[in-house]
Amino acid sequence: MKSNGNDRPGRVTVPLQLVYDAIETADDTWKQYLDIEKMEIVSLPEAPFMGEYDEEDQELADMIEEGWHTRFFGLPTRFDIHEYSIMERFIWDLPEGRIQDSLEHAIRGRGAFRRFKDAVRRFGIEQQWYDFQEKKYYEIAAEWCDDHGFEYFNDKMSETHEKEEVFDEPEALDWREVRTEHLVQDEWIDFRRTAYQLPDGKVYEPFYNYSRRDYAVIVASDEEGNYLCVRQFRPGIRQVTTEFPAGGIERMDGREYRFGRDFAAAEEAMEAARRELLEETGYVSDDWKHVITVPSSATISDNYAYVFAAGNCRKSAEQKLDETEFLNVRKYSAAELEKMIHNGEFQQAVHIMAWLLSQK
Repeated sequence: MKSNGNDRPGRVTVPLQLVYDAIETADDTWKQYLDIEKMEIVSLPEAPFMGEYDEEDQELADMIEEGWHTRFFGLPTRFDIHEYSIMERFIWDLPEGRIQDSLEHAIRGRGAFRRFKDAVRRFGIEQQWYDFQEKKYYEIAAEWCDDHGFEYFNDKMSETHEKEEVFDEPEALDWREVRTEHLVQDEWIDFRRTAYQLPDGKVYEPFYNYSRRDYAVIVASDEEGNYLCVRQFRPGIRQVTTEFPAGGIERMDGREYRFGRDFAAAEEAMEAARRELLEETGYVSDDWKHVITVPSSATISDNYAYVFAAGNCRKSAEQKLDETEFLNVRKYSAAELEKMIHNGEFQQAVHIMAWLLSQK
């Protein structure tokens, strides 16, 4: 345990937040330095006007040169931070599936940073990215302190920690797939029986899981503020249910599920949502919002639900149903929907979640 003051001869203790702030604001136009005497960050322009500093900057430049690595220490640059590598590591840490595939595709070529940020926002994992990025920035800050022989403390915590105490190692909770048998693998489903090695080293089986295609759920309201729902039979519970319009995200290969890492073979979730709303209800909307993207049933399935809200919907056409679809459109007020959910008459779990989040 270290103190949070410079009370050890020959050793300097740095507020980790100070280095973190420099990393977060690093750009190509300024060079940043830590002044350990005043314990503050100072900056000089990377390219002085007409090749010369003004009087104030020149004075600082002279002080830095005189106190280089005794008082002033160059802080991490954008090159040291390597934001692209952080994006890659974030993507690699995601579960294999549609989101990971999409982000890997997004960071290829020019405009990678913009496409990446657009994608994490679209998939509803923007805060997850910011948390990951923050953790990596703190790690870079801690490594910088270690490289310069500085002790450090984290301002966000109640006491000072060594680097290995500040940043815990990832939890050793992953299961390792030992073998998998595909019990059914046709154009509709990939149903599997898998053996896993558990964190304690034991191999346990069978675990059953399956792949089905991703789907969109639409919380749709009309111009009067009523919500569009559909009534249809659900063979899982052998009942006719009331739920929001929803439907699968169509694939270009004709298969009903993703096979391997082939994100490019599927249409965009938003387009699927527009299509399903029109086909199931005959309504269209110009007011769309992405609500959340979540695993549909993380325990046994690898598909995702893409939830959207559509406002001011208006009737545009008649229903256009698939050969196995038999459903009726019903409209409900918000109060009626709340009552149905409370009474167990609105039974799709993801749809209930969609309703609750869309009302925030």
